[in-house]
Amino acid sequence: MLRVLERLGGAGHRSWLVGGVVRDLLVGRRRPDPAEFDVATPATPAEVAPLFRRVVPTGIEHGTVTVLEGGCRIEITTFRGEGPYEDGRRPSSVTFHTDLEADLARRDFTMNALAWDPLPGTAGEFRDPFGGVADIRRRIIRAVGDARARFEEDGLRPLRAVRFAAQHGARLERRTRAAIAPALPVVRRVSRERVAEELSRLLVAPHADRGIALLAETGLLDALFPGLEPLSPGVRRHAVAVASAPFRAAAADPERLRTLRLAGLLHPLAPAEARQEILALRLPNRAGDGVRDLLAAGPCMGERTDPLPRRPADVRRWLSGVGPGRAEDLLALWAADASHQGARARRLGAAVRALRRRVATVLASRPPLATGDLALGGREVMAVLGTGGPAVGEALRHLLDLVLEEPARNERAALESALRSWSARGPFPRPA
Repeated sequence: MLRVLERLGGAGHRSWLVGGVVRDLLVGRRRPDPAEFDVATPATPAEVAPLFRRVVPTGIEHGTVTVLEGGCRIEITTFRGEGPYEDGRRPSSVTFHTDLEADLARRDFTMNALAWDPLPGTAGEFRDPFGGVADIRRRIIRAVGDARARFEEDGLRPLRAVRFAAQHGARLERRTRAAIAPALPVVRRVSRERVAEELSRLLVAPHADRGIALLAETGLLDALFPGLEPLSPGVRRHAVAVASAPFRAAAADPERLRTLRLAGLLHPLAPAEARQEILALRLPNRAGDGVRDLLAAGPCMGERTDPLPRRPADVRRWLSGVGPGRAEDLLALWAADASHQGARARRLGAAVRALRRRVATVLASRPPLATGDLALGGREVMAVLGTGGPAVGEALRHLLDLVLEEPARNERAALESALRSWSARGPFPRPA
């Protein structure tokens, strides 16, 4: 990165590290990708490109090229001014200039309107024309200039403001927060893929509970998930509370944590409706399928009319149905739901904790929970039945039901005997 700045400087173009990399260096935050940097320069793309061997024209019409150097990706953008934003995302035109401060003035938030020249001989000159360092220290997210104008230009910025609050444990400055609601029509015009990217990062941030609350309070939640809008205020508040649970067991797995938070937000909806809300946002299919499967495994504690499984055999059947891998997340979701059930919270929470203990006891004995765990495989079943086809699957399910009730029966001789008895009662065709 320093070599890139030196080469630009040697060609007469003093250039600066800008934006998030400078912010993260100030607060000592580890960057998701430490090999990516943003550089602002007075040089045009035509002047930058000849200076480097590997250059990608990533946004040349907006003054941006990406230089690949020393294992790093350095995005280099010419100082620029911008015309009107006509699509709620990008300026209709740009004009190049040589004024660093004017370039910083077009950025979204003061914490990102920072520039640093780290080269020797510059004494590490730092530029902060809009008080970004003070806002970082006070953990304030503040728009550069007029917040309403910033958000009307780019509908992704309101969501970025909330995502930054979730990542940094910060609060939104009053005028910045107030500017979100009027910008919701612009938010709805942003590509779903970009929105999904911001939401995904928010949901796994260290202070995701703050971000989720801000989504609800500012109206962004309805813009993201229209299916939640018709729900009563009480149901929506409950969904937000469930989604904001710590989910500590999933904290080290971002995809798992994201799925749990989405399931918490959307659990008032039917499983298929929840999946459609996720897919409409262009989140990955696996996220939609994961949420659907969690919600289809049974209602959350507040809506349950049946007791949780108690007998070891019933716990085994439950585990067989939901899958051991999903059981932990399902219990975490139910526990979060139970904790926000008012007067019933203590009783429902105790029921979830009791089931968690029963599950741990059952799993410790490593019982057969799927047909693949049976001591008798498909070939052996076909030999006993004297036939193949759908009867084999039906036979395996029958045998699994037997061993879920009595795991000790999972021995080849016992299963063959049980299969012959079952086959004698079945309408299976025999070979001539």
